Amino acid sequence: MRLLSLAPSFLWISLSAANVVRYTFELTSGTVAPDGVERKAILINGQTPGPTVYADQGDEVSVTIINNMDIQSTIHWHGIQMQGSIWSDGVPGVTQRQIDPGVTFIANWTANEHGSYWYHSHSRAIYGDGLRGTIYIRPSKEELDNGPFKVIAEALQPDSSGSEGPDVATEVQAMKDAHMGATVVSLHDWSHWDSETGLKVWNDTNTELLCIDSILINGKGRVVCPPMETFTPYVIPDLVPEYTVKGCGLPNNTVLQPFPATKPDLIPKDIFFTCKNTTTPLEVISVDAKKKWASLALVNIGTLWDVKVSIDSHKMWVYAADGQYHEPQFVDVVNIPPGERYQALVPLDQHSGDYQIRVAANVLPQKISGFAVLSYAPSDSSSKVVPPASPKLGLGYGGDTLPGFKELNETTLTAYPSTLKPPAEANVTVKMAVQRLTSLTWSMNKDPYLPFMELEEPLIFEPESAKGIDPDLVPSYPLGSVVDAVIMTLKGNPAHPMHKHGVKSWIIGRGSGNWTWNSVAEAQQAHPEFFNLDRAALRDGFRTVDSMIEPHWMVIRYQPVEQAVTFFHCHINIHLVGGMALALLEGMEKPLPNIPQYYLDFNTQAKHAQFHSAEKNVLPSAASSNPTTWLHTVFAVAFALVLWA
Repeated sequence: MRLLSLAPSFLWISLSAANVVRYTFELTSGTVAPDGVERKAILINGQTPGPTVYADQGDEVSVTIINNMDIQSTIHWHGIQMQGSIWSDGVPGVTQRQIDPGVTFIANWTANEHGSYWYHSHSRAIYGDGLRGTIYIRPSKEELDNGPFKVIAEALQPDSSGSEGPDVATEVQAMKDAHMGATVVSLHDWSHWDSETGLKVWNDTNTELLCIDSILINGKGRVVCPPMETFTPYVIPDLVPEYTVKGCGLPNNTVLQPFPATKPDLIPKDIFFTCKNTTTPLEVISVDAKKKWASLALVNIGTLWDVKVSIDSHKMWVYAADGQYHEPQFVDVVNIPPGERYQALVPLDQHSGDYQIRVAANVLPQKISGFAVLSYAPSDSSSKVVPPASPKLGLGYGGDTLPGFKELNETTLTAYPSTLKPPAEANVTVKMAVQRLTSLTWSMNKDPYLPFMELEEPLIFEPESAKGIDPDLVPSYPLGSVVDAVIMTLKGNPAHPMHKHGVKSWIIGRGSGNWTWNSVAEAQQAHPEFFNLDRAALRDGFRTVDSMIEPHWMVIRYQPVEQAVTFFHCHINIHLVGGMALALLEGMEKPLPNIPQYYLDFNTQAKHAQFHSAEKNVLPSAASSNPTTWLHTVFAVAFALVLWA
């Protein structure tokens, strides 16, 4: 086993001048059964999801990653802007080299942001095997005081005909306390097969495995197999005329699987057609009514489905999205696509007892729910009992918001405070055409960004190498540019949860039909109603509109603040592996001048030579090869070649 060692002083001189929060992550392979069914998984310090990273705004965060698996990986810090540390962003082939088996890597970054974030592998599809966890950054006093808590407190005041409402100052302080001590709630889909099995079945059958086994909340959950009549209200004759016992559309559904070369009969039956109820413990979130408010940081760390969240008999004030304060919305239900985060204040105004937390997939191909418990009593943090359904429940089993209940409207989210505005004009327009090319490939702009590219030398080290890549996959613009990224979703596409690394972006426009203009300024002149620069959201996640019937487009505006290569991709795992990604070269006309030597030197003897040998069908020498890693690399190259074909 080879282990790289180093002195922290070589990594980041600024570490000695600031508060440093240190974590050590040991990555191992193991088996888990979070919903009662055992399967192979990747563990971080013996658990999945991994430990939550806590920090205060302004802290330096240093994470030592020890790869004791038999495959390569990296870790990406999702939503962290990585100012001054892009080489720790964790995208192989873009910002760093892979971490080989037996190798240690130290990632350093500054917690300039506050709020909820998460981390995950950016290698192939393995974060779905368990290599993921959450991050919560407590705000500075200044940012805490700038939060929208007074807006909520003042909204609690009755109108002129009512009596006095609660004391505003008291409510604001209670909300601040809740925000500082927020409960992080991870949400994710879970399957009983590992990612390599899933990719192989997809490759062998040309059929996407649009069927999961359970939804987990903070890594806990159970398999739920409701009566078949549960799915009857969700039948759509021309789209999904029939569901399996798991609530999945049939694998031979030609709307969901539109390519003629599919071989659904070769898919193992358990994936779509086997469901057995389990009674494993559920997550319990304990609250204290005396504190008046609970803040829940809801994070979708899943690989496939949007999920909706509701709490029986409770409403929520959603006041932050992707770590950024937004004007509060008072709702019963919130929809969260993969990669995105919302923070909600829940008034603790109900009778003492236990209440269902419902988490349901909000998608056409599958109707499935998971459950947790909100408890007003102290708990051992797990429960085998689902509380009885409240008459005040806002969410159906199949993800439908029930009549009389309000769902968060993401299209009207507005960054808070109102003084935050996007730049008035842009000087660069980057157009992207999102589409599915074959049964195995997806594209964000004409051609797929294929998996083998993660085995190449990182673009931040060799930006000149981008000249050998299709320019549609590596858009480039000068530092200081104000960029409009036009995301055109072609007809026949589902909704895509897009994520851009680096600085957050303003969502300034949406529309249906084809994008036919050369710039946003030109489009604004023709259709000003499609744009809103006065009340825009500021995010790092952008859910496109479902375009199965007609095309749609979305425009985001951003301004890079330093030289970087940033990744932009769909956060549905199979879409990313299928090629739905770009690498944005921001001010990279010349190489980065300040990359610490540690990152330049890290793993220079990694398996990049193996990749080039694999292209030539020549085995690398035994001295440079770990046998298991070699097989992993060959599989990556072979799968990429199949995708390309």
